Amino acid sequence: MRKWLAYAPEVAFAACLGPLAVRLAFRDRVPGLATVTYATPVCLLAGLAAVACVLAWQARKPALARAAGVLALVLGIWTLAANVSLHAPGPTGRYRGLLWNIEAGHRGWDRVAAHVRHQNPDLAAFIDVGHTPGMRSPALNLALADRAVYWWNDALALAVRGRILDTRYESLGFASHAGIAHVEIDGRPFTVVIVHPRSAPTLSRAGAFAALHDVLEPLRGEPLLVMGDFNTPSDSVFFDPIRERFHSAFETAGIGFAGSWPMPIPVLALDQVWSTDAVPIKSCHLRGTSASDHRMVSFSFD
Repeated sequence: MRKWLAYAPEVAFAACLGPLAVRLAFRDRVPGLATVTYATPVCLLAGLAAVACVLAWQARKPALARAAGVLALVLGIWTLAANVSLHAPGPTGRYRGLLWNIEAGHRGWDRVAAHVRHQNPDLAAFIDVGHTPGMRSPALNLALADRAVYWWNDALALAVRGRILDTRYESLGFASHAGIAHVEIDGRPFTVVIVHPRSAPTLSRAGAFAALHDVLEPLRGEPLLVMGDFNTPSDSVFFDPIRERFHSAFETAGIGFAGSWPMPIPVLALDQVWSTDAVPIKSCHLRGTSASDHRMVSFSFD
């Protein structure tokens, strides 16, 4: 056992370098390797490098300790740069928005409803709404009493302080969903697309994002909000085409940390809001609660 413990610094360092090499070379575009990238966010790699540094220092391996320490510092800076946004607070938008995976109300609908009531959104997208009573929960219905509400299935629902003009459902593949709605708030039209791909760690996201592209293409030119629990980190290669046409609410106007799952230590930015130029985002921040394993995304827009 002591013989193996003697190599603990090298093992920890290699456990950091391997996934890092996969991330740098491929990100998540290779199906068989994507799981490695999803399972080892940069913040975790920074922690592994720091552990390797401490172990190497204790084992009196100064060269390895220095290398691991430098790597931990670089990865720590990378984590902050990629996940922390500090836009100066400005005037909030005319409308309040909310995106939240409410975990099918497993932690109590009264608690979910209380947070929704506090946020008081003009437009709210809910993910993982659960089977009946689900969105039909009396407590949540009361919190949304002055809004039009539509639920597509046990995965997606929308609430609007205004009118829902029409809706349709599109499959993004097995157990992967998109709900499309044309809505009006104060007479102003918006198109809302709510997205929830399947959350299988070993499943390539290529098919779901290709299907999402087909859903979004006919909507080109409309004032469009695309939001959901994408079950895909924001640094995924599959978001590159989306960035060409849409603005990330958090990257545009966010304050705080982008990680949304899992609570209480959210390390992956799975829950995201995107918009076209016609729907300018004015503010965005994430709030953690004990009512779900996902943080809620609160944003405002014009």
